[in-house]
Amino acid sequence: MKSEQERHAHHRFVQALQHEHITCAKPGCGGPMQVTDHTPHNGKIKHYEAECERCHTAEKIVGQEQTSPPWDVASITMMAEVHLLHEQPTCPFDDTPITFISMPNPRRKARYRLLCYYCGRHTEMNWPPPEAKR
Repeated sequence: MKSEQERHAHHRFVQALQHEHITCAKPGCGGPMQVTDHTPHNGKIKHYEAECERCHTAEKIVGQEQTSPPWDVASITMMAEVHLLHEQPTCPFDDTPITFISMPNPRRKARYRLLCYYCGRHTEMNWPPPEAKR
């Protein structure tokens, strides 16, 4: 069970991930915040820095890496099916939106990389899965 502070931090992370408007958390300010992504190119979790345009308060917004246990086959299949319905799949462990990246497709096969930038879990998958071809 997450504490109220952890839920609030996760909510701000999701806002930054989805490029939503973030306001300053400093009491009495509430100004708009400029968010900058400082994630390394091959980073597993996202690192953001937000600065208030009014009071210049800086805030670090970072995911919490936790790659164990990995996603199981059922979770991966469910996320893929939700993605195919043009809806936003979420990580079954922390409810963070999942990012799907279409990879180069030799021999015209669909291959995707699935990433959760909050917990760092990731995997690659072929679509359709082998069991769907039977």
